[in-house]
Amino acid sequence: MGLISGILMGMIFGVSLMAGWLQMMKYRSGKRIGKAVDIKTLSTLNRDDLRKICGDNYPEWISFPVFEQAKWLNKQLSKLWPFVAEAASAVLKESVEPLLEDYRPTAVNSLKFAKLSLGTVAPKIEGIRVQSLKKGQVTMDIDLRWGGDPNIVLEVDTPVGNIPIQLKDLQVFTVVRVIFHLAEEMPCISALLVALLSEPKPRIDYTLKAVGGSLTGLPGISDMIDDTVESIVTDTLQWPHRIVVPMGGTAVDASEFELKPEGRLTVTVVRANDLKNLEMIGKSDPYAVVHIRPRFKVKTKTIDNNLSPVWNETFELIAEDRETQGLTVEVFDKDIGQDQRLGIAKVRLSELEPEKPKEVNLRLLVSLDTLKVKDKKDRGTCTIKLLYHLFSKEEQLAALEEEKRILEARKEMKEAGVIESTADAVDASASGSSTTTGGSGIMGSVGRELSKAGKFMGRTITGHSKRIE
Repeated sequence: MGLISGILMGMIFGVSLMAGWLQMMKYRSGKRIGKAVDIKTLSTLNRDDLRKICGDNYPEWISFPVFEQAKWLNKQLSKLWPFVAEAASAVLKESVEPLLEDYRPTAVNSLKFAKLSLGTVAPKIEGIRVQSLKKGQVTMDIDLRWGGDPNIVLEVDTPVGNIPIQLKDLQVFTVVRVIFHLAEEMPCISALLVALLSEPKPRIDYTLKAVGGSLTGLPGISDMIDDTVESIVTDTLQWPHRIVVPMGGTAVDASEFELKPEGRLTVTVVRANDLKNLEMIGKSDPYAVVHIRPRFKVKTKTIDNNLSPVWNETFELIAEDRETQGLTVEVFDKDIGQDQRLGIAKVRLSELEPEKPKEVNLRLLVSLDTLKVKDKKDRGTCTIKLLYHLFSKEEQLAALEEEKRILEARKEMKEAGVIESTADAVDASASGSSTTTGGSGIMGSVGRELSKAGKFMGRTITGHSKRIE
C-alpha cells in the first residue's frame, strides 16, 4: 500500500512539475512576444511622436539616424574602383587643369598636373539619405569618406624655377548631394545635379611635399595652394554651385537647372581699426577685398602707412543662395611681390533681412578655419554696411547676363595682362573713385580695368556698365 501511494504521489508531483514548467514557458513566451510588439511599435515612432508621449525626457540612447547604411554599395564600389579610378583620373585632369589656371595665385606662372592617379583604395560610403524635397525631384545625400592612396603631383612654375609638389596623405570628408530630375520618358531621369553640401563644410586634408627638394625655400607656396584648392571647391563644387549632367534619351534644357542669381548685396567697406603691423619700417599699407564667390572679388583702394584706414567704398555683389552663402572680407598689406593678409572675416547672408540696412563690426581672424589658427593675437576689426535686395524675375535675368559679361571681361583682362588670374580681385578705385561715383558695381570697375588693358595693348576695349535697379 505504501509503495502504491508513493508511486502515485511521484506521478502527481511529476505531472504538476511539468504542467508548471509548461505554464512558465508559455508565460515567458507571451512576455517576449509582447515586448517584441512594443519594440516594433516604438520603432515606427519618430522624434515628434516620442515627444508627445514622453515629453523631452526620453532616454538619450534613443537615436534617429539620418543616413541609412549601404554596406552592399561599398562592396560593389571596391570591385568597380580600378575601372572607375582610371576613367575618373582622365576626366579630373581634363576638367580641373583649366580651373587651376583660372584660380592660380598671381605669384605662380603656371599650375598643372604632372601626375594624376586616384590609386587603388575606393571611397567609403558611410550612409545615404533619400528625400523628396520638390515635386518631380528625388534628392540623395551621400556621406562620403576617402582616405586613399592617390599619386598626385602638381607642376608649379614659379619665378625661381619649376618645382614638382606631391599631395600626400589625402583625406576627403564630405556629403555629396545628387538630385535626380524625373521625366515621364525612359530612362525616367532627365538630368542629374551633383554638388557638395556646404553644411557640414567639405573637408579636404593633405600634406604637401616638394619632390627632390623642400618647400622651405618657397615661403607661402603651401598657403597659396591651400587657397587655390579652397577657392575651386567653394566656387565650383560647393552648394549652391552644382554640376549639371543631362541624361541621354530625353531632350532637356540644362540651363533650367544651372545656378541663377537670387539677389544683390550692396556692401560699403567703411573702415578698419587697429590692424596688425607687418612692416619692419613704417606701417602696413592696407586694402580690403570682398566677395561672395571667389571668382567675383573686388577690392578697395590702398591706404598707405595706416593701421586704421578709412575707405568708405561701395560695391554690388550678386548672390545665388542667401541661405548657404556668405560675404568674405579680407584685409591685405600691399607689398612688393606677394601681398600679406592681415585678417579675414565672414558674414552669413542668412543673417540679413531683405531691404533692411545693417552695419556690422567684424573681428578679423588669421583664418576662417579655427583649427588652423595658432596666432591668437588681436588682428583688429573691419566695419561694413550691408543691404540685401531680392531680385524680381526680370532683375534675375538681367543679373545673369551681367555675370556672363563680367566673366568675359575678366578673361580679356587676363589676356591683356592686367590681371594674372580670373579670380584676382578687381581694383574698383582704378580711376581714383569708389563704385558709388566711378561706375556701377563690379561692371564699373571691370570697364575701367578693360580701358587700361586696351591702352596697354594698343587697342580700345570698352567696358559697359549697367546698374540693376
